[in-house]
Amino acid sequence: MGRTANGRLGPVLRWLGLTMVVILVLQMAAVLTGVDWADQGTRPQITGPLVAMAPLGFMGLLVALLGSRLDLPEQRQTPLRWLVCVLSALLAIGMIAAVHFSLSVDTAQSPVAQRIQQGHQALSEARTIRLDDKQVRALGEQLAQAGQLAADATAEDKKRAAEQMIDTQITQMDTQLKKLVGQQNRSTNQRLIGGTASAVVLAIAFVLLALTAVL
Repeated sequence: MGRTANGRLGPVLRWLGLTMVVILVLQMAAVLTGVDWADQGTRPQITGPLVAMAPLGFMGLLVALLGSRLDLPEQRQTPLRWLVCVLSALLAIGMIAAVHFSLSVDTAQSPVAQRIQQGHQALSEARTIRLDDKQVRALGEQLAQAGQLAADATAEDKKRAAEQMIDTQITQMDTQLKKLVGQQNRSTNQRLIGGTASAVVLAIAFVLLALTAVL
């Protein structure tokens, strides 16, 4: 009774596992064909999708291997097991390539990094103006001419208004800059944990699965 059940379960597991692998191949093909390989900035973005899809391939190969073990327990090496070994090795190589792509991301060229650089420059310029008494007084005169100060405002009133305006701008720019830096740090941590670290673990898992298939 047990052998009959195993005899039916083995082929089902094999085909179920192979079906999952086919789905993985189709999804990976869709991702890779959608990448502009001439654009260096978009290439590392394939790491996330590949790592997210890789567990499907691992489970599919593992299920197919279990089906083969149940169907032919006395044979150590079969064409299917060699297929599982080869595909696992290829996916392990793919995960290593994903690690390379993840580590090769040039964060200095990202839009957020460029905004941070521009923010640092603007903040530095604002602080320089704040320390320049001549520019502060000139700004106070501009505020008076624009009607933003009382008609009888003294030179000190104009200077004080200009200082307050610059201080407010500096505070706003500093707050915005801190938000951008925090956003960049979160993005970097997410890429390292969700992309690089996961790809390393998956590469090890596929190597072990490849060895298990033929040992």
